[in-house]
Amino acid sequence: MIRAGEASGALETVLFRLAEFLEKQIDLRGKISSAMMYPIVLSVLGAVIVTVLMLGIVPQITSMFADMNADLPWNTKLLIWMSDTMSNYWYLVLLFGGTFVWAARRWRRSASGQLVGDAFLLRLPVVGDLVRKIAVARFTRTLSTLLSSGVQLLQALDITRSLLGNVVLERVIVEARDNIREGEGIAPALKRSGQFPPLVTHMVAVGERSGQLEQMLNDVADTYDRETNSAIAKFTTLLEPLMIVVMGVAVGFVVFSIMQPIMQLTEMAGT
Repeated sequence: MIRAGEASGALETVLFRLAEFLEKQIDLRGKISSAMMYPIVLSVLGAVIVTVLMLGIVPQITSMFADMNADLPWNTKLLIWMSDTMSNYWYLVLLFGGTFVWAARRWRRSASGQLVGDAFLLRLPVVGDLVRKIAVARFTRTLSTLLSSGVQLLQALDITRSLLGNVVLERVIVEARDNIREGEGIAPALKRSGQFPPLVTHMVAVGERSGQLEQMLNDVADTYDRETNSAIAKFTTLLEPLMIVVMGVAVGFVVFSIMQPIMQLTEMAGT
C-alpha cells in the first residue's frame, strides 16, 4: 500500500486509510478477546474444581465403599475408576493429553487439516456464523482500502486472501482472481461458492457495474462490522450459561455418585 501511495503521489491518504483500517482490526480483536475472557475463566475454574474433587475428596469418601464390598451403582464405579486413574496414572494422563494436543495442532497446520478444520468451523451453528462475518468484514474492508489506495485489483485480491484466516474462503478468492484474469467479475465467483452471503455478492456486483466498487465494499464492511459486534454479544450470551451448565453437570455427577450409595446403605441399614 505504501509503495502504491508513493507511486500515485497520495502517500498521506494511503497512510491515513491504513491507520484507520488497522485501528478497526485492533478494535475487533479487543472485542473478541474481552468477550472470551469470562468463558475462559469459567473453564479454568471448573477444571480446577473437578480436579480437586477427583484427587482430594473422592478417594477419601469412596475408600469406605471398597471396605463394605457393596454393589455400587454404575456411575459410582465410573467415578471411582476416573479418580483412581487420575491419582495413580496422572503422568500418563498428562502425557497422553499433551501428545494429543501436539498431534492435533500439527495436523491442523497441515494442508488437509486446515481445509477440514476451516470447513468444520464454517458449518458450526453459532461459531460458523461469527467466523464468516469476521472474514467478510475483513475481506471487504481490506479490499476497499487497497483499491482506494491505488493497488491493482489482482494484487489486492492476493493480499486480501492472505488475511482471511480461512482456507475455504481463501480458495474462493483465488477462484475470483482467476475469473478476473479471464474477463469475469468478482461477484460470480463469490456467488457460485455459496460461502459468501447474498448481500455481499449483490453489493459487489452493483459496485462492479456502477464503477463504485470501493464504496460498496466499504459499506458492506461497515454493515458486517456491526453484525460482527452483535454476533459476538450473542455468542458470549450463549456461551456463559452453557459453561455454567457444563460445570454444574460435572460437579453434580461427582456429588450424586457419592451420595447415591450412601443413601442406599442408609436405607438398607434402616430396613
